[in-house]
Amino acid sequence: MEELLQSFVTTFGASMASLYNASFALSLVLLLTKFHGGGRRLAWLLPVRFAIALPVVWLLGTISDLIFPNSITWTVAPTIACGLIFWDRSTPAQLVRIALVMCSWLYSLSVADMLNVELYGGIELAATISLAYMLLLRVILVLLERHNYLDGENVSLSFVFPVLFVCASGLAERTILYLRSDFGFVYYSASTLESFLTCLNGQIAQIVVYWAVLRLAREFRDKERIQAERHLMESRYEALGVYRESGESLRRLRHEVKNQYAYIRMLLEQKDYRRAEEFFGEMSMRANPTFSWVSSGNDLVDDIVNLEVSKARAAGVEISSRIAVPAELPYEEIDLCSLLMNLLDNAIEACEGTGEKNVRLGIVADQGALVVTVVNPTAQRPRFSEEGALETTKQDKENHGLGTSIVRSVAEKYDGAADFSYEEGEFTARVMLALPDASS
Repeated sequence: MEELLQSFVTTFGASMASLYNASFALSLVLLLTKFHGGGRRLAWLLPVRFAIALPVVWLLGTISDLIFPNSITWTVAPTIACGLIFWDRSTPAQLVRIALVMCSWLYSLSVADMLNVELYGGIELAATISLAYMLLLRVILVLLERHNYLDGENVSLSFVFPVLFVCASGLAERTILYLRSDFGFVYYSASTLESFLTCLNGQIAQIVVYWAVLRLAREFRDKERIQAERHLMESRYEALGVYRESGESLRRLRHEVKNQYAYIRMLLEQKDYRRAEEFFGEMSMRANPTFSWVSSGNDLVDDIVNLEVSKARAAGVEISSRIAVPAELPYEEIDLCSLLMNLLDNAIEACEGTGEKNVRLGIVADQGALVVTVVNPTAQRPRFSEEGALETTKQDKENHGLGTSIVRSVAEKYDGAADFSYEEGEFTARVMLALPDASS
């Protein structure tokens, strides 16, 4: 027992002094930490995780070396342990990252050994080469994951099985090499160049399969988003249809009221006050309680805006509008409905928690374009992605944040553009749609 303890202390001391282990711990932290959206969080998170990873590598590496000398377990055990400790991804994404780290570090060791044989740089050079190899992998993964990720709810374990399978085959290949070199169980002979090419092929295969899975995950995510957008557009269009039925009734009522007022005026001119009073009383009894706040001359725009004004007033929000549009617009009804409803719904919702509950709406046809502007106060500064796209602040990102995406889609469909900005507590959405010249 005393001999075993002495051996542990000696091995643990050598592990602490090894630059390989320091490089390995740093690589684990860099590749097992989610960088996207980190910001200031990473400034303190990376040092803390390195302070955790280093003792884990020392301890498990020492135990591995005592039980299975020179085996790959000294790489596998710390990677799994740190992967569990630093768990900040969904299960499939984290498992894939753990598998990639294990294989890549073993590949880096082979590359470092090959170059060290040629350059005779010792442990310092080998550790530097391995770390550089892992940093290069980190850069490649950042590029691959720029617009693709495996953190979505639609990604299951079976979805990432191809990547895990390729990584498992890479670990099996490394295991065979260790069995051959250290235990003599398997006869195997390879030159330095052949060993390097084996590592290169394995790494490329893993990256290619990982890229394919990322692309597939993105396609599934885009498909679900498109379906959700279509459902949202259709449901709002149906709501508008219901409202337009009442709007049509209101227009008929207006026409009827005009005739009734003309009749009352005639009675007053004839000084038949009794009949005028009786008729006015009957008309008041039949009066429709439906009201209209906007009357621009474009029935569709009026119906949409009046519906949104009704929603806003129910939420304690006022919408002030300036609308100057022709009676007919060259856009599909469902597109115009989706555009205006999404902009105004988002503006009304953003007024929650603000002192000033007023939304300013502008819809103007000018110089060959229909310009829609919505300005609203907001209690929370909006977040924008690196590409300038507006990001939802809600937890359920898969099912929210569709509004601005729909707005951009409609704008692009009609050769226009959508712009979102924030300044001094106010959020401004400005959308421009091409308006073909009616004379052309």
